Amino acid sequence: MPSRASPLADLLARRTREGDLYEKLPDQRVRCFACGHRCLIPPGQDGICRVRFNEAGTLMVPHGYVGALQVDPVEKKPFFHALPGSAALSFGMLGCDYHCGYCFVPGTEIITSGGPRTLDSLFDGGDPIYETATDAVVLRPEVDVMTHRGRARSIKGVFRHHYRGPLMSINLVGGTEIRATPDHEFLVTARAARGVPPPSFFVPASAITPEYVLLEPTSGGGFRKRHLEDTRVLSYDGPVYNIEVEEDRTYLVHGATVHNCQNWITSQALRDPRAQAPTQEVSPDELVRQARRHGARIITSTYNEPLITSEWAVDVFRKARPAGLVCSYVSNGNGTPEVLDYIRPWVSLYKVDLKSFRDRQYRDLGGTLDRVLWTIRALHQQGFWLEVVTLVIPGFNDSEAELVEMAQFLVSVSPDIPWHVTAFHKDYKMTGPDDTSVQALIRAAEIGSREGLRFVYAGNLPGRVGRWEHTWCPDCGTLLIERYGFRILKNVIPDGDCPGCGLRVPGFWERDAAALARA
Repeated sequence: MPSRASPLADLLARRTREGDLYEKLPDQRVRCFACGHRCLIPPGQDGICRVRFNEAGTLMVPHGYVGALQVDPVEKKPFFHALPGSAALSFGMLGCDYHCGYCFVPGTEIITSGGPRTLDSLFDGGDPIYETATDAVVLRPEVDVMTHRGRARSIKGVFRHHYRGPLMSINLVGGTEIRATPDHEFLVTARAARGVPPPSFFVPASAITPEYVLLEPTSGGGFRKRHLEDTRVLSYDGPVYNIEVEEDRTYLVHGATVHNCQNWITSQALRDPRAQAPTQEVSPDELVRQARRHGARIITSTYNEPLITSEWAVDVFRKARPAGLVCSYVSNGNGTPEVLDYIRPWVSLYKVDLKSFRDRQYRDLGGTLDRVLWTIRALHQQGFWLEVVTLVIPGFNDSEAELVEMAQFLVSVSPDIPWHVTAFHKDYKMTGPDDTSVQALIRAAEIGSREGLRFVYAGNLPGRVGRWEHTWCPDCGTLLIERYGFRILKNVIPDGDCPGCGLRVPGFWERDAAALARA
């Protein structure tokens, strides 16, 4: 846990309790069951999530605080078949995954508004909030960095962790060397047919060859090409650094455009205490009172990955359920049998992000596709109300083959699982691909419907996707729920029964909420 003094570090050190989701092993080791990593944690160390740690043979877990708290429409989660139009109180904690492969070695220069600075010097200039023997996080060093858009943007935070493994040495014409972990993504371009503008896209360092050129933004809004001499693979054992940047989510390493790290900090759950409301200690009873005060019918563990803070969520839900609140998770789906059994008595609604149907993409994030697919099946089998979301990203997961495979898998679990295909926007998490077009999103929805899914939704483009924003009876074609974005314009199935043909539409409706309240 944090060892360097700061108000947030002190709070995190206080707000823990012994976990439930683990087993004790010889030599004071523990095995954690909260997520699919199933970390084996020696004494004095923490798991991949860095918020569950072994204290002398006891697994300590986060408890008793929130880092984000907000009331949203349930459609924003999104749940489209769960008490439409209801408000949901969403809470999150802190949760970081420091084994991210998006890192650079000490001495790596990045371009700031005040000139070149090394990543390690930026780290030294930040406000420390977390430190272990191998990892540390600082917030907001007092300098802005230049991004791929040629503009200065604030640094949200800098992290350092220990890395042992292969390192890519990328050597540019003119003698500049960049040393990066293999998965760190660079903006490149490649040769194209004569008369055709060459495409630009992000590729991991391990895939860069001299046929690519790196791209450096110019003051005129274009890019200057940085040609390569060669690339080599080195061995490395030592500290590495990365940053997260406001808005643009890119920065410049020796002038070349790279992604910032996308998963070291939960963007809405870890707040800068100087700029936002600080992380607050809170009790389950207070969260329930907040939900009732705001008229929320649903309470949701979200923002960070809720599986890794399940003990806290269940303690909240133990108070929320008797108060008439419906409990839900918004998750990446990296589950285990133990954690699903643990939360099942309390959680009614569960949303899973199905990011891709390619295992490589999941391994880049530190997980596996098989684990997510297992979780989706297990959630359905155990009776959670399940909805699945896929952010459709051009060139990443939008091929006909991949979308078909996703849809076929979901149909094999149940054709009644709602599948939300949502539009990618450049300022979301990446900057290389184009925005998802209306046509591409409708095509994805049509693929889902064609493959046999009965409830497919196209999201993030309100009023532009026609019938795919609404809920229709799959048997008689009656319009059941009309939406505009997150707003409900019409709902004729409060209890889930189609007025046209009597079909019981799968979901979690008013009668389900009433039955839950009586249980």
